Amino acid sequence: ISLGLVGSEMCIRDSPYTITLATISKLNAKRMEKKLKQSILTSYLIGAPIGILTIIATIWIPLLLTGEGLLTIVILETYGSSTIGLVVAFLIALWLGGKIAYQNIKSGKSLLLTSFKYSTVVNLIIWTTFCLIIGLTVAEERFLMMIPPIIAFVVCTILTTFSIGLLISYMIKRINNKQTELRNTVANN
Repeated sequence: ISLGLVGSEMCIRDSPYTITLATISKLNAKRMEKKLKQSILTSYLIGAPIGILTIIATIWIPLLLTGEGLLTIVILETYGSSTIGLVVAFLIALWLGGKIAYQNIKSGKSLLLTSFKYSTVVNLIIWTTFCLIIGLTVAEERFLMMIPPIIAFVVCTILTTFSIGLLISYMIKRINNKQTELRNTVANN
């Protein structure tokens, strides 16, 4: 009996089917890892330029509208260090947002829900960081200084859910469906 078990175990271990399953499993893991990296890269490639341009525009629009640099100087003086923190937090948030969008798309969530989660996470991270820096650096009227970022969080989350977040979620869905579409095409031919 003992030899029979060893023999059957050897047959299973040496079976080409077992080796094929292990190979397929490793290839799937590498493909999923590649899709995750592509999803995060998509988040950066679309989100970073738009976000950085938005930050720059927010600082410089008052100068362009009024022709005076006083309001821009006030904005930079008031929120300068918080803005730097926002940019750093933004880069981290894009990474996390890309990962969350990938996981949502992979699990079959809708584009709109994925976009909402992506936008909420990214905006929550950046505006929380912004508020924390204000709380640590501003001595007077902290609460009043935090009202604009709180309003910005709500507005940005709503706007990005239906724009940039939706575009990024759509592109991540395309990345994740690329192999499935190719496999279905080959199987149907």
